[in-house]
Amino acid sequence: MNVDDLVAGLNPVQREAVLASTGPLLILAGAGSGKTRVIVHRIAYLIAAQGVDPRQIIALTFTNKAAQEMRERVREMIGPVAQSMWISTFHSSCSRILRNHGELLGFSSKFSIYGDKEQTALLKEVARKLNLQPTMFPTKYLSSAIEDAKNRGVGPDEYAVEVHHAPNPKLRVVANAYKLYQQGLLENDALDFGDLLFQTVALFNKFPDLLASYRERFNYILVDEYQDTNEIQYRLIGMLAEPKRNLCVVGDDDQSIYSWRGAQIKNILDFESDYPEAKVVRLEENYRSTATILNAANRVIAANKQRKGKDLWTNNQSGELISLYLAANEADEARYVVKRISTSVREPGDFAIFYRTNAQSRIFEEGLSRKAIPYTIVGGTKFYDRAEVRDLLAYLKVVNNERDGISLLRILNVPARGVGKTSIEHLQTYADANGLTLWQTLELLESEALVRGGARTALNGLVAMIRQWRRQEQEGRKPSVICADILAGIGFSAWLLKHNDPIQAQARQENIAELLNAIELWEEEQEAPSLAAYLENVALINDDHVDSAASSQVTLMTIHRAKGLEFDEVFLVGLEEGLFPGNRSYENPNLLEEERRLCYVGMTRARQKLHMSACRKRRLYGKPADNRPSRFLLEIPLELFKREDRNAAFAQAAAGVEEERARTGSFTGSSSAFRSPGRYRQKPAASAAGRQNLEVSGKSAPAAAGPKNGSAFPPGCRVEHTVFGPGVVAGRKGSGEDVKLDIIFRDRGRKLLSLKIAALKRLA
Repeated sequence: MNVDDLVAGLNPVQREAVLASTGPLLILAGAGSGKTRVIVHRIAYLIAAQGVDPRQIIALTFTNKAAQEMRERVREMIGPVAQSMWISTFHSSCSRILRNHGELLGFSSKFSIYGDKEQTALLKEVARKLNLQPTMFPTKYLSSAIEDAKNRGVGPDEYAVEVHHAPNPKLRVVANAYKLYQQGLLENDALDFGDLLFQTVALFNKFPDLLASYRERFNYILVDEYQDTNEIQYRLIGMLAEPKRNLCVVGDDDQSIYSWRGAQIKNILDFESDYPEAKVVRLEENYRSTATILNAANRVIAANKQRKGKDLWTNNQSGELISLYLAANEADEARYVVKRISTSVREPGDFAIFYRTNAQSRIFEEGLSRKAIPYTIVGGTKFYDRAEVRDLLAYLKVVNNERDGISLLRILNVPARGVGKTSIEHLQTYADANGLTLWQTLELLESEALVRGGARTALNGLVAMIRQWRRQEQEGRKPSVICADILAGIGFSAWLLKHNDPIQAQARQENIAELLNAIELWEEEQEAPSLAAYLENVALINDDHVDSAASSQVTLMTIHRAKGLEFDEVFLVGLEEGLFPGNRSYENPNLLEEERRLCYVGMTRARQKLHMSACRKRRLYGKPADNRPSRFLLEIPLELFKREDRNAAFAQAAAGVEEERARTGSFTGSSSAFRSPGRYRQKPAASAAGRQNLEVSGKSAPAAAGPKNGSAFPPGCRVEHTVFGPGVVAGRKGSGEDVKLDIIFRDRGRKLLSLKIAALKRLA
């Protein structure tokens, strides 16, 4: 295959990215710019034109869906030779490394991978041992703190040092829980998802010769969605990239929206500092959205400071104007959305409704149901999280890994076999006191009367069955055969029928049948299917954070889940101050910029038509509130909107935005934004009106006049706040750097603001 064939169909900039084969490369890929195509062609070029051994290439992604798509497209281009390269998620690649070398850290090659449910169960055990009150230390709080530490590359000993002098004493308790939790994982021969990366980095740090061997193997490293990498992923990439530095990262700083789970936008912003010799290529042609949608999205994101900057453009048609609906309340907003969908000639699967918080979905669900419009909510209970499926997977995990005490605990009385809570607690206490695993304790029941009566008989029967299934696994029996044997041995279907109503029992039996089908389909794709490999496959697939949308139903989801998806017609709802952006972002510029990036992501999911809506009044979390339109709406030129609320019923709402426009100078723009029909380029520099618009919207707030001790803001003086608008200072509290101003705002009521944080301007 010659070079011309390998770059056929690529635009000049995409071609440049593909042909830059050595050294560090940053590909800034704007929304809808064909980044996956570039990665695939680049891999094919390295192998087919540069003669690189596929085994020397590793491509890291965040989801199994992305990895699978990339693998298939590379295979289509250059054939089965691509199968020998690593194209997989971070978690999958690290699991593969640890399966081969984990014994150096005390783990067997059959270690279990604990998801949320198993983590919660283990943390409950930790809390029991430490006598922690669930109200003071809920498992979600503990797991979040531990996950954050691992994402930052901080182990339990380092964490204990880190929080030793922390003002919050709860953190020192978390340190104790973290240490005990890690001990529990080791005892259960298990790792959680954070450990897959954390332990891989620890492995390479402890065994530099091993790291050197992987560096020698992986001469070319590609990383997708680089803006989403956290600290531990950043360290892993840096380790593997040295000393050859043939590192290609692809990402979009304008789509960095996961800081709440550890993602660091600085990783992509500082790439050129980390690799001064790096080449930077910007993919700026958008193939997805209309020029109108792109124009509006670029105006919103331009207000951010933390960005590399891109001049996105498209050859697509201008398309329809963005529909703007200013609703009286959330019920009115839902009526508008449902009416537009029900009267459209499009299929339900062409529509998506994006909201900032899950709590907003209810009213849209009710409206769609009344109109008998099919819909799906992305982020509901996953197949592998359903109770009966998890029960069977727990059996398989115990067969695979005898040290997995958490999975063993789950199945001791499932199906019910007369083993009560007291008996289980007694077994756990005995195991802890004698340094035994739960399985070792169960094996003693044949000779020791640790529990009595029917419970002892039932548990001895369970031990005998597990031994039988383990022999099958050691003999090489397929996972589907073992699973079918388990179902028959424990009488699972009969138990479901007895303990559920007929409809529930049927649904759960269908789920069991689907699990068996899934195992058999997986086995057909494997050369040598094993139980350990199947369980790893399930664990890693279930970790994907991107869900597929149903093709025949309206899709409802939070904007965070929309990343990576696209729809013909998108409704972006709830664009109100305090909701989107949320209250927490008001005094934190970094959070505010992430909220703006989130809005940009939501807007750029739309291919042909975008609707944006806000409510003047909304009851959220049980509390009614009067709302102002989101600053993100005010950053879009008025000429790009088509107002949908021009009637008497919504006159008040409409007047509110016109008043906002007159006061702030927002909703400004020029028809010259379109350089030529159907083609858009962002203006290189903002006009004076545009700069004023951005300042009012919070990009660069005016500095507070005078010193920060409050003397420049005496009681009675008039002030302007970037979010709350005009107000009058009623008083101040505190002194020095801690001074707070008591301000009565014209539109938002009374608020107490920290002067050293709040962006205030004193008015004449």
